[in-house]
Amino acid sequence: MSTKSIRESAPIEHGPSSTGEDRSARIAVTIFPLMIIASFIAAMAAPAAFHPLAAGTNYALGIIMFGMGLTLKVSDFELVVKRPLPVLIGVVAQFVIMPLLAVLLTWIFQLPAAIAVGVILVGCAPGGTSSNVI
Repeated sequence: MSTKSIRESAPIEHGPSSTGEDRSARIAVTIFPLMIIASFIAAMAAPAAFHPLAAGTNYALGIIMFGMGLTLKVSDFELVVKRPLPVLIGVVAQFVIMPLLAVLLTWIFQLPAAIAVGVILVGCAPGGTSSNVI
């Protein structure tokens, strides 16, 4: 039997990557960045048309964060209880090391006050979606 006929007669495997949910996720991951880029270009080209949407930014971020929270499972919280050290390291890094590093950099480079405030603010702001709120 030739290799070609073996491949043709082999049963097709339907793994988890062939489910409808996975296909939808792949499409979303592909299209979402394109939508963001298109929105950015449109807003830069016609800022006045998008200005009325600015009032809804906090609501949109709240919906996004709520949606992210819906993806959490009980097992995620169990993992934090079982292994709290990585979470504690992240919290210390975000709220102690990052602001101190920002202050240190503004002092080392003798930045003007206005720029120093911006650098320190960025150093104090958490990453991800919540940084947009701050």
